[in-house]
Amino acid sequence: MKYTEKYGGAVIISSEGKKLVIEYLYTVENYFTFNIKVKSGEFTGASNFCISKESIVSVVETLSKMHEQLSGYCEISDSDSDAHITVEMDKLGHMYMTGQIGGSHEEHYMKFKYITDQTVLINLIQILKAFL
Repeated sequence: MKYTEKYGGAVIISSEGKKLVIEYLYTVENYFTFNIKVKSGEFTGASNFCISKESIVSVVETLSKMHEQLSGYCEISDSDSDAHITVEMDKLGHMYMTGQIGGSHEEHYMKFKYITDQTVLINLIQILKAFL
């Protein structure tokens, strides 16, 4: 049994008015569907993301490279909409996580931006590897 099937949602960030939780829902033909919940200040949002296994492998490789080099950029995109999460690390090791939960075609969607530390990168890599 995988980590996410046993424990439900995996918390990526949880501090000072910021929260990002990824919960595995199901897999169909090598496409994984997750529910992603975001809290930014007083605002909250949730949306399903559909990502191919191939994309998850690529994201894990890119994030791992970022972790080694302490710089870089990675975008995680929903296959069914323009929802996305980006992770960027500058030359000084500062991490920025931005994104949009829900597609802009939907009645409600939420954009967010977090400034965070490198531990979030490690958490995200571990959680995505657990999905594979």
